[in-house]
Amino acid sequence: MIRVIRGTVALTALVAVLIQYVTFMSGTDDGVAIATLRYFSYFTIMTNCLVAAGWGAAALWPQTAMGQFFQKDSIRTAVTGYIVLVGVIYHVLLASIHDPQGLEWYANHLLHTIVPLAVFLDWLFLSGARSARFAQVISWQVYPVVYTAYTLIKGSITGFYPYPFLDVNDLGYGGVAVQLAGLIFTFVLTGIVFVAIGKLQARLMR
Repeated sequence: MIRVIRGTVALTALVAVLIQYVTFMSGTDDGVAIATLRYFSYFTIMTNCLVAAGWGAAALWPQTAMGQFFQKDSIRTAVTGYIVLVGVIYHVLLASIHDPQGLEWYANHLLHTIVPLAVFLDWLFLSGARSARFAQVISWQVYPVVYTAYTLIKGSITGFYPYPFLDVNDLGYGGVAVQLAGLIFTFVLTGIVFVAIGKLQARLMR
């Protein structure tokens, strides 16, 4: 049953990414290569792809190295934190300036609401033994930090920034630095909270 649930989560994330890709490509005049590069520049898309790959591996190939990797409590906790923040940041900071229509509306809610909620519930109720440690929270920041560095470097070359809080054109590097400090604090705090929840669960299950 757990493998079925994780397979369903992975499939939902994959379908959402593909639907959003189709709607994104239909609404741009850029060439396929440039548009595709821009599409996969969004943290939302990259993280949903991570969920699709990780949860899919855990569901379909649990005995492989990749399947085992994504069944580790520390990895599942980190990815759950990433995708939950995808939903929270969207609904708190971006939803008011984003008005998707038609098919994009459904894909948008799958990416920002359904998948984050499903992954969180899977992590909360189906993770089994807890082993994530507070010390690991810092290493979990490698993913968002590398993403940010990539985005800023690419943006300095192309002038394209996928999110308003990373837009150097509008905020300048000083303004972006302030935004990033708040975001990194949020990612770290989320990781700490998730590890604490896991430890509380482990204590209650003894």
